[in-house]
Amino acid sequence: MAYAEDELAAKYGGGLDTSLVDQTCLVDRCSLQAKACLADDPSCRKGLTCTAKCLGDNACITGCMARYGNSNLDNLLKCTIEDNECIKVAILPGGADKFEEAPRPPAPTVQNFDLNSLSGTWYKVVGYNPNYDCYACQRNSFRPQSDSWTNDKLEMDVEFSMPHLLPDGSPVPPRKELESIAIGDDGLLKGSKSIGFNEYATHEVMVFDGASDVKNKFSNLVLGKGKGEKSYSRTAHSEGEMFGLKFWENWYIIGENEPGEDEFKFVYYNGKTRQNTYEGAFVYSRAKDLSPKAMEKVYAIADEAGLQPNNFCKIQNGCFKSDERLDKKSGADYPFRGILASTKVSQFFGVQPVVAEGDAPVLKRAKLDKVQQVSNQERPWWYEVGDYLENPHRHFEAMDSQRIIMDWPDYIKNNETKKKTFATAVRCVVSKVPEGYSGE
Repeated sequence: MAYAEDELAAKYGGGLDTSLVDQTCLVDRCSLQAKACLADDPSCRKGLTCTAKCLGDNACITGCMARYGNSNLDNLLKCTIEDNECIKVAILPGGADKFEEAPRPPAPTVQNFDLNSLSGTWYKVVGYNPNYDCYACQRNSFRPQSDSWTNDKLEMDVEFSMPHLLPDGSPVPPRKELESIAIGDDGLLKGSKSIGFNEYATHEVMVFDGASDVKNKFSNLVLGKGKGEKSYSRTAHSEGEMFGLKFWENWYIIGENEPGEDEFKFVYYNGKTRQNTYEGAFVYSRAKDLSPKAMEKVYAIADEAGLQPNNFCKIQNGCFKSDERLDKKSGADYPFRGILASTKVSQFFGVQPVVAEGDAPVLKRAKLDKVQQVSNQERPWWYEVGDYLENPHRHFEAMDSQRIIMDWPDYIKNNETKKKTFATAVRCVVSKVPEGYSGE
């Protein structure tokens, strides 16, 4: 299977096709969700407009959902696309891949992987796919499923934060100077753009494929024999929901620490929704940053798998520096983790700055009611109209501006180059040894 990630854009990217919308279905089956969004919720209306203008582009849609997404939009998408197909953009079959049909990973998976070694809390510290893997403040927790009789399931709690432009936007300053974003010594973002962070929490159940699956007679994912045997079989799979739409994922553990070393897990994954396929990779660590030894191994695993190490991002987990947990308000549509704001931009557009402490505003924890007050303040009508007419791609561009490329130490890159050079030399020598030569 080719993971282009934009199958929907390839099919319908030429323009809006009104024949894809069944208006009778909308009225008969999703009228309550449609009213809650279109009649009562400006953010939901803007989000729907923004995603429609993306014409199936996955990154663009992600940016729109980060900026405008809320429960009303989730409910409308679930009703119209997932449950009743009033909007006919479900172009791929749903459901999890069968074990023997799961796409092959780029590297062998860890054999006899112990699922219990995942139990507890992990930080995602390195990510690969800029659309999904590089969000800030990523922490996952695993625990055995209490009602499982097969001991092959782990419950997973997922935390992450998605950056997005605040309602006052990130416009060009009066003198048309480029705005800057920098990373402070504390790992937090500082700068002049008005960027907010939505805090998300989801729950999944990971189902691990057992030894009987690996030896399945239909499986062609085991190569070699004896000590040279390598398995490319799936480690686990899951089903979840995000933005009102279901997804199905295959996970492959392609590397981990040796006993006694700092713990890490290297995960490659691929998955699908009814609209697109996708793939990516990330690294779990018990600490917020990789140790030098773990970093060296992670670089080698990525390189050997053909996942360009220089394309990986460093995930910003500075929000977890303190043991103090952030307050979470249940049932809120905009649970912001914090805010970056610019005094000069805010004053220029006639709004109050959200955070203006010192010369360089810093990512701060903000109480939800204060953030909602800022989000809902009255704006001139032309800014409201502008939200509907804007270029939808600007939102993912704002998200991507927060991504930090992983800075691998030179000694790690040089060591890997030396290993490759040595391996090439050995293969060259071996290839020149006459057949049947015994060395005597």
